[in-house]
Amino acid sequence: MSTDLGVDPMTPYIDGHCHLNSPELREDVQLHVDKAVEAGVGRMLVVGSDEESSWEAVDMASRFSPQGVRASVGIHPHEAGRYPDGIPSDLLAMADRKEVFAVGEIGLDYHYDHSPRSVQREVMAAQIGWAKVKNLPVVFHVREAFADFFSLINDNPLGDAGGVVHCFSGSWSEAKMCLDLGLYLGFGGMITFKSAQEVRECLSSSPMDRIILETDSPWLAPVPYRGKTNTPSMMPLIYRAASDITGRTLSSVAQSVWQNGKDLYRWGEQDV
Repeated sequence: MSTDLGVDPMTPYIDGHCHLNSPELREDVQLHVDKAVEAGVGRMLVVGSDEESSWEAVDMASRFSPQGVRASVGIHPHEAGRYPDGIPSDLLAMADRKEVFAVGEIGLDYHYDHSPRSVQREVMAAQIGWAKVKNLPVVFHVREAFADFFSLINDNPLGDAGGVVHCFSGSWSEAKMCLDLGLYLGFGGMITFKSAQEVRECLSSSPMDRIILETDSPWLAPVPYRGKTNTPSMMPLIYRAASDITGRTLSSVAQSVWQNGKDLYRWGEQDV
């Protein structure tokens, strides 16, 4: 695969999930936004994982709105244990900000278990209800927890705004269940990893109108930068890998994913 970070001249890329608010990136956020724009990225969704990082996401979306930065706010399963009394009122109110286009990332992570599983489930269910009230899509994080994830969705159905399982790492049967629920699937640098054949097969088997591409920066940098700090400017490598995997032209992938981002997040040319 080429490492040339060339820009598709017709359709902007999106980075459907990034953490410019992470310690690794926030000190040089202007530089990272500028480099992403130079690489052809027209939309970047900065995702919150707790109250503080959600505020930072909103601040960045406000500061860099002309460059296409947008915000998502929520409580990550790793942080769920910090909120035994439920979602703070200030975080709930954040969803009304014009910079906010999603609730998340929320969900279940049974790999690390940084928060008790029962608490993760309670906080996920509460945030699904919050997203429904605000009519916002949900950004889900699911790792080694799909059985409980599907059970929770069954008991707490999503609203009309739907959602996306970001950084999808499950099996095809789990991908199919997500698709049957109307969810989008998010794929990033992992699709370039030699060990991720099952993830590539999920991407190639999924309908193109249900795919979101993302970096999850600063983590999961694509090959040949694996192990280094990821940034939104690496999106062209992920798009080129998706083009190779799906057998579609780069332009076709860019057009489809741009439309998917607009459909899911309801962002347009003049949305903030």
